[in-house]
Amino acid sequence: MNVPTSAVAGPRPTTCATTGSVDFGVDLAGGGWKFTTGDDPAWSDPSFADTSWRDWTVPDDWGGHSDLSSYDGFAWYRKTFTLPARPDGVTDAAVVAALGKIDDADQAFLNGQPIGRTGGFPPEFDSTWEVPREYYPADGLLKWGATNVVAVRVYDGTGGGGFYQGPVGLYSKARLRALAGDTGTAATRTQLAHACAVLDRQHRAVAAGDVRGYAATLDKGFFHQGDTAARRIADLRELLKSGPVTLTDAQAEVYVDARGRLVVDTIRTWTGLPPTRELLYIDPRRAVELGDRSRFFRDDYASAAMGRRTQFNVYLPKDYTGTGGKRFPVVYMLNGFNGSNIEWEARDIDTVLDRLGVEAIVVFPDGGSGWYVDTSAGKYRTMIVDEIVPLVDRAYRTIPDRDHRGISGVSMGGQGAFTLGLTNPEVFSSIASHMGALSLPPLVGTSAEQAANAGLRPLTLVAGMSAADLNRHRFYFDGGDSDEYRFGVAAQQMSTALAAKGVRHDYQLGAGRHDDAYWMPKLDRSFALHAEQFATHPVRR
Repeated sequence: MNVPTSAVAGPRPTTCATTGSVDFGVDLAGGGWKFTTGDDPAWSDPSFADTSWRDWTVPDDWGGHSDLSSYDGFAWYRKTFTLPARPDGVTDAAVVAALGKIDDADQAFLNGQPIGRTGGFPPEFDSTWEVPREYYPADGLLKWGATNVVAVRVYDGTGGGGFYQGPVGLYSKARLRALAGDTGTAATRTQLAHACAVLDRQHRAVAAGDVRGYAATLDKGFFHQGDTAARRIADLRELLKSGPVTLTDAQAEVYVDARGRLVVDTIRTWTGLPPTRELLYIDPRRAVELGDRSRFFRDDYASAAMGRRTQFNVYLPKDYTGTGGKRFPVVYMLNGFNGSNIEWEARDIDTVLDRLGVEAIVVFPDGGSGWYVDTSAGKYRTMIVDEIVPLVDRAYRTIPDRDHRGISGVSMGGQGAFTLGLTNPEVFSSIASHMGALSLPPLVGTSAEQAANAGLRPLTLVAGMSAADLNRHRFYFDGGDSDEYRFGVAAQQMSTALAAKGVRHDYQLGAGRHDDAYWMPKLDRSFALHAEQFATHPVRR
């Protein structure tokens, strides 16, 4: 079942029972915060005296503080604030503690009680700097008309740190939607009953193991976060093999969007899968779910290689949802060190690809900091090559051959594009690297694992391959002349190595550092390379 990882914590089962018209918010951004480095569980206690801590403002930028610009470690934030008297129509269940985005991992407390956590702390560090934090305080935890204390434990593992983007505060979901620009009008009682009846039919059908009954609640053209009706039904059948399945919706709110669709803002949970905040789209006239018809979303699956559910993002070209049987080439885009699939959302990569006119499906695996090899830190090579590629070919209308499958990457991902592309020539054809670590081997795993993977240094791989093998691929790569990791020099060395063997390639060394400002304007060059590769292998429709 396509369920993205969520920062949601502790939803309370409820029925679909509100129009979501309550507009409430307490903004906690700005001054009035206290801050200190270090770590002590006693700092979550609302009675703790934090007067000796530094006065602080949130969101913040650790890079703007000389003592924090290179600091990696624990820190705590605290803020004491007064809630107004409970407004009419506002229940505890309707309030979201939104903490924006935090670099890298956090655990949040309200009045001394944990309300949620995102990411992982050492020794199992997991950076989730791109994930918006949304937590749901338990009933009775909010002190209306009285003093409250929020405390946030943060761990930064690399790069910048702390809160870096809002909103930060306590909000109704209606206010959060408004802040995100997702506006609508309140549902009527009739519309509310209609939407709730669809959800109730789904709940009862799933609980009874009635696959046909559940299928009847999905529109024939259903498409939601990558799931077609057929895929959703197949996933349900798979879940039922392990025993009874329940589907619940908590804190559901219904409103009407600009297109007249009924939208249910809900915390949805399937048995065995994490709760996820979703927007469900219901046909206002027929008792069916339409799906969001999104072209950029998170997909996920149970990865045997990683031993957990694993995410990847998917971009679909403009023609995908409007054409019935047309198939498309695929480009796999790999993140850099300390990144993930979600970082592409922060870059609005779908808007960038639309502007470039990309006519390919683009898949963004969660490469973590795994250097795209198999080690004790994770089997990233197996995850991508042996699991995600076949899954994408099954779930989406791809052209499932190597001539229509390219791979790109940034920094560590550029290194991975070369290593995965060159060592799996039957899978990938075109290879592109933006400011890639082409001079480095995979820097992950134990000492023995790093030694075993030392040959997976792109310059070493190219040196050991014949011109004929190299010319099975098309290459694009670039680097900045002021790259602080000297990856611009590595790009020059790669160009020299390929030229010495007579291997065609598109190479660019330009003014710039190791940052988005250097490489993102060059996406037109890398995607042009992939498009050229795909165009030279036309497919009969």
